[in-house]
Amino acid sequence: MAGTASAAQGLEGDTDNPVTPAPAVSRPATEHCTVSLADKFPSNGPDGASQLFSGTLAPPSACAGPWAKVVLDETVTVSGRQYDRIGDLTIGGTEVYWGTTEEPSGEGHKAITYHFDKDLTPYSALLRKPQPFKGGIVNFQSSIYTGNYMQTATLTYYRADRAHPAPQVADAVAGFPHQDANPGQGTVHFALSALPRNITRAYLEVTLEGGACDEQWFDDVPDDVAAKYPAAGLCGHGPFREANAALDGTPVAGVQTFPHIYSGGIVPTLWRPIVAIDTFSLHSELVDVTPFVGRLVDGASHDLSFTVPNIGGSWSISPTLLLYTDHGAATTSGALVKSEVAPVAAQYTAERPITGGVNATVTANRDDVTTGYVDTSAGRVYTRVERTRAFLNSDDMTGNGLVQHVAQTDSGQQTSVSTMDGRVRSADRHSYSYPITVDDSAANYVDDQNFQLTGSVEMTQVLHDETGDGRSWHTTAASDEWLKSSGVLGRTNGVNTESDGSAQTAYSGFDDSRRPYFHYLAANHGLFTADKASG
Repeated sequence: MAGTASAAQGLEGDTDNPVTPAPAVSRPATEHCTVSLADKFPSNGPDGASQLFSGTLAPPSACAGPWAKVVLDETVTVSGRQYDRIGDLTIGGTEVYWGTTEEPSGEGHKAITYHFDKDLTPYSALLRKPQPFKGGIVNFQSSIYTGNYMQTATLTYYRADRAHPAPQVADAVAGFPHQDANPGQGTVHFALSALPRNITRAYLEVTLEGGACDEQWFDDVPDDVAAKYPAAGLCGHGPFREANAALDGTPVAGVQTFPHIYSGGIVPTLWRPIVAIDTFSLHSELVDVTPFVGRLVDGASHDLSFTVPNIGGSWSISPTLLLYTDHGAATTSGALVKSEVAPVAAQYTAERPITGGVNATVTANRDDVTTGYVDTSAGRVYTRVERTRAFLNSDDMTGNGLVQHVAQTDSGQQTSVSTMDGRVRSADRHSYSYPITVDDSAANYVDDQNFQLTGSVEMTQVLHDETGDGRSWHTTAASDEWLKSSGVLGRTNGVNTESDGSAQTAYSGFDDSRRPYFHYLAANHGLFTADKASG
């Protein structure tokens, strides 16, 4: 099986606690206050039922704001046998965090503990007054899957001072709990109402998480290929996915997503102890929707919808509007001038025979433009947003569909230029590249207690942000995170007969305070073998 994992056969022992190479959220050296959301809170109660933590969150009186930074920290401990699960946090009905968990190694292994953090400063407008909160891990237990996730979550408010001023953040946040799209209902709707009447800029943040047959959407195959190998249980509908956003039926953008892999994905031993990129806190995408501000400020209610074409499983969709307002006027107005957004990206599929099987290659592209203006207290501001995407997925299927080699590239760019009286006021450009290669093979698969799996994954996340005058640009943020992993897992009547893996990962670029940062990690047989960092 060319290109498949070459992990040494054997039974992996206890694994190290998972760590990723990405830098932690930086913390300013200012007075700060920490508020507890949960303290060793179990995902399941004494009766085994799943439970969430909840309460009311208010800014601490000693750190009332303004804030240089607000940071969510969460530490989770789990033992026993369990699947990877979903966790989230909503504050005031806005989903501020969405992620997945580590999957423990099984009965007889030591408990593992992991930590993640997230910068919640962009949601500061949401945090300035008391708000209800609810969060935690939705977990299911049985006589086999016994793991119970113990969660400690805090929010730390760092006060701004002269050396650490409060950053410019949205004046208002309009967010929602997630909704799930599925093959029976591929479109979900969110009602926008009571928005500020003086918006000048608007950004749509979207987090997407696939489940069931779309959990690993990038190895889904065309329907006719799935039908050709029925015993392999291949998922159909092809590998291209995006969420098509629309405002009152007018297309806004095709929102892409990073190819997240959860800690039970493909082969669980791929992710012990190094998990895939952004597993614990899923990467969100940010869409500039400023050309649509003229509609958002009219005082009416609006429908924000998302449609997932080719949907083969489920998609959790979590949108948040980040709104900037005019501090010199109570109302603004405007209009959408141009909207050249394809409702669905153009897709092409080509199939050809290869030795022992078939190759399917799927390509998709976008080249969208929106333009609009806003009449502000400073004058009329025009904003033009260009969004491009180039997607290609090549999938070799052999071994009667039980062996796959997937090579996917996905890259794009968003360029926003705002002008007033013909002069550029601001220009921003965001670029991304999400290449991934997957090899996997399933042999003797009967059920989740009897199988043999081998696999390897190489994935990269490249992000680059720039500002300028529309002609020349300078970098404001850049990161390149890479991971290569291989694993094998065999189980007979619920007992592991093979369990091993190895991985390397590295992060290079800048941390969130724009300081150079590099971190390399390597692991074998569940234990770290290298840890090198600088910056």
